[in-house]
Amino acid sequence: MRKMILSLSTLLFLCGFVNAQAHLVNVNDKGVMLDGYDVVALQTQKKAMPGSYEYQAEHNGAIYHFSSSANKKTFESNAAKYAPQYGGFCTISTSMGMLEPGSIETWSVVGGKLYVQRNAKAKGMWDQKGSSMFISKANQNWPGLSKTYASGISSKDVYEGQITLEAAQRMGEIALKYMKDNGAPGGAVAIVDDAGTVVYLVRATGTFSAASEVSIGKARTSALFGFPSKKLEDGILGGRNSLITAGFNMMRGGLPIMFRGVVVGGIGTSGAASADQDVEISEAALGLR
Repeated sequence: MRKMILSLSTLLFLCGFVNAQAHLVNVNDKGVMLDGYDVVALQTQKKAMPGSYEYQAEHNGAIYHFSSSANKKTFESNAAKYAPQYGGFCTISTSMGMLEPGSIETWSVVGGKLYVQRNAKAKGMWDQKGSSMFISKANQNWPGLSKTYASGISSKDVYEGQITLEAAQRMGEIALKYMKDNGAPGGAVAIVDDAGTVVYLVRATGTFSAASEVSIGKARTSALFGFPSKKLEDGILGGRNSLITAGFNMMRGGLPIMFRGVVVGGIGTSGAASADQDVEISEAALGLR
């Protein structure tokens, strides 16, 4: 187990530390949207054209490539108009409350907006049943999906499908700063990889000892299930008491860490002023606050 203990006072000298804004985007391992195809050309020229490293721009945590300087400028003037909907994830999957990477092979422009599907089969459903139903449901589901699964990490924070130590340490520092700025009496924060193995653990001075193990349990639960630990707590409160026998932590404060819609780790917080503040601290570490 990699472990580091920091006090709240340790962070007083961390000036200029900025929490990355969280976005949920379907990019490749270089952080590029739609494998570098020109999203402006898809709408204005109605064809798929590979972009170039020479002409690139960033929007919502994703890098876009363009086939010309003119298209780059067009995108920069109104990025939201040309960026694919739902962060480049499959519209049909989003309409079902799931995340599946979209493909440049399945693009469509509807109402001046760009949509992509996961594969040819999904594109066939899109064409056969009409886009309006899928778009309507996807619009309803996307805010919840992006809130639950977004995180302020990039491709440099992930190695072979797992959160890196450097990224985990950064999240721990953000969490401690959030505690200090929001009057938390203490707290322990654990970051685990996609298999639930502890990557980084930090406990503020004065936090009760058991908080460390509880935070690990919350992080591990979220990583292995792929959803917030609160979902299990809600299940028990809703009467599904058999969940108690599952052997996982059932308390809120744990969140999955996602990259490109795939779980790469989990984060858990325990020992703050309340269970709700535990959740806030984990969200802050992922850039959701």
